[in-house]
Amino acid sequence: MDSEDDLLGAHDMESGEDDFYSGGGSDDDYNETDGDEPDYGFVEEDMDDSVMIASHRSQINYVVLKEEDIRRLQMDDIGRVSMVLSISEAEASILLLHYHWSVSKVHDEWFADEERVRKAVGILERPVVSTLDGGELTCGICFEPFQREEVVSLACGHPFCSTCWTGYISTTINDGPGCLMLKCPEPSCPAAVGQDMFEKFASKEDKEKYYKYFLRSYIEDNRKMKWCPAPGCENAIEFTAGVLSRLHVYHQSVTLARFRIISPFD
Repeated sequence: MDSEDDLLGAHDMESGEDDFYSGGGSDDDYNETDGDEPDYGFVEEDMDDSVMIASHRSQINYVVLKEEDIRRLQMDDIGRVSMVLSISEAEASILLLHYHWSVSKVHDEWFADEERVRKAVGILERPVVSTLDGGELTCGICFEPFQREEVVSLACGHPFCSTCWTGYISTTINDGPGCLMLKCPEPSCPAAVGQDMFEKFASKEDKEKYYKYFLRSYIEDNRKMKWCPAPGCENAIEFTAGVLSRLHVYHQSVTLARFRIISPFD
């Protein structure tokens, strides 16, 4: 039969086990940590997004471009090329489209061999066909006769009536961005169709499509610019330093600007 001391010892052991599985601590010990919230290493900053972005300006190697910014830069480039080369803005646009919106490339190629560049892009200096003054001309598409003032030609001189020009331009615009590199309707002719012809013959709806393609080409054909990859965003990114793999998207910058990451070693 167990002694009284043995029974008391067994009782103490059972109490110790209960303390172990129940946490082994008093209510006071539990309450000391109960009110503490977990620290995930983020502290929300109470300041405007623009202030935070400005404070990190030295770390940013890109510029965010809205549609009006893109259009302004595009027109600036067209104006520069037009002025330096003494050509029309329509011809400057043709050159920039051909050389992927690189102003320096346009200048280098033009001054190295202007004649070769003109032939390559379709900016002709003189007609390739001759027409007699006065009389009727036959449209090269519908083959109907028209008075001279009723037909329109590019620098190449191939005559087409206004109705056929309208149909030709409308069809190519609705076929997609390829309309930006449109050539004369005459199959063997290299003459480029400039923006002035789209202005003259495209409908309002077709013009909107054309200028959308024209604007997008400035980003998509430009090695230093990309569209923001965030879903639904219509802004573009211009790189001022670094490479694409190091890009921090604008939306991420705004999000991170709200928080400051705290290092445990600070």
